[in-house]
Amino acid sequence: MRWLLVLVLGSIAPADTEQIQPAYIFGDFVLHAFGYFGLTVLLIFAQRYPRIWITAIIAGIIGIAMEGLQGLTPDRAMQASDALANALGAAAGAGFFWIKGCFRPASPV
Repeated sequence: MRWLLVLVLGSIAPADTEQIQPAYIFGDFVLHAFGYFGLTVLLIFAQRYPRIWITAIIAGIIGIAMEGLQGLTPDRAMQASDALANALGAAAGAGFFWIKGCFRPASPV
């Protein structure tokens, strides 16, 4: 769950935009989407009998909640585009597994 910790700290840590902005090679939207894509993938791998879409919904809710928490910090602001990127990244992570058919429903033995 280190990935989740990185996402939480990255969401609520004080932002020094002069140092952070140049690090966004592909842009803020892609950074958010990639973070929640990764979170969804890791959460799916952590399950014995994964519920892919439920996992994506949970990861998306976490992403939206993190954006909401940014509104409570003194130097960060909540952005709808970031919340959307988080949710889309989570959906993309689930879609990857769903399209690839990596996990087929299996009955517990």
